[in-house]
Amino acid sequence: MPLEHLHPDRDRAVSFGSSAGAYDRFRPGYPSALFDDLLATRVSAALDVGCGTGKVAIDLLGRGVPTLGIDPDPRMVDVARRRGAVVEVSCFEDWEDAGRRFDLITCGHAWHWIEPARGLDKAVRLLERGGRIARFWNFHAVQPDLLAEFETIYADVAPSITVIGRDPSHDDDAPDPFATHAAFTAASPRVYRWRRRMTSAQWAGLVATFADHRHLGSETLARLTSALQDAVERQNGVVRVHGGTYLLSARRR
Repeated sequence: MPLEHLHPDRDRAVSFGSSAGAYDRFRPGYPSALFDDLLATRVSAALDVGCGTGKVAIDLLGRGVPTLGIDPDPRMVDVARRRGAVVEVSCFEDWEDAGRRFDLITCGHAWHWIEPARGLDKAVRLLERGGRIARFWNFHAVQPDLLAEFETIYADVAPSITVIGRDPSHDDDAPDPFATHAAFTAASPRVYRWRRRMTSAQWAGLVATFADHRHLGSETLARLTSALQDAVERQNGVVRVHGGTYLLSARRR
């Protein structure tokens, strides 16, 4: 799962803001069952790390949870604020917490941008005892015949990047530092399954929001997304996504 620790590449970590509108439009949110589980016990204050355009923070606020977001990209923050989120601009490791403490820290699709040791130490300091940190990622698995076409296209156009469309939920994880830290008790990983139907244009818009795709350059990215759209059109113009949200969580002792 996505624990590649991409944190040294800060340029990529803050590159999403240049297409903040597309990110907000094409990236899906997270399933209700995930929030049901995170809020099974009372949460009085939540911190959403790498909040982006506010997809997690807005859901938490809608459930009555006082939530503060932080994100290093002002352009992403502008979108989140327009949606009603309260957000401070900062990377997590350098954020001035001013003594604030939380009983829930969330991080959707962003923890891999955070320096592991500093992020772990900061989570220890910010969480109240009994509080929980939840890191989660979405994946988008497509029908096998379409995936086979996608893999051929990537091998031809962009062989160095990750093929979007695979199901990584059965892959081996990198070690989770929260699982071995004395301050935390880690829960077993969990996958929340969901389905979604997408058009060829929606699929192209989605894949173009991923950092490795964006760094192909505009010409190569256009070739890739055009070829992917053509493949979808050959499959009656529909991508049947059997997706999932992969959760890693740990409780502060």
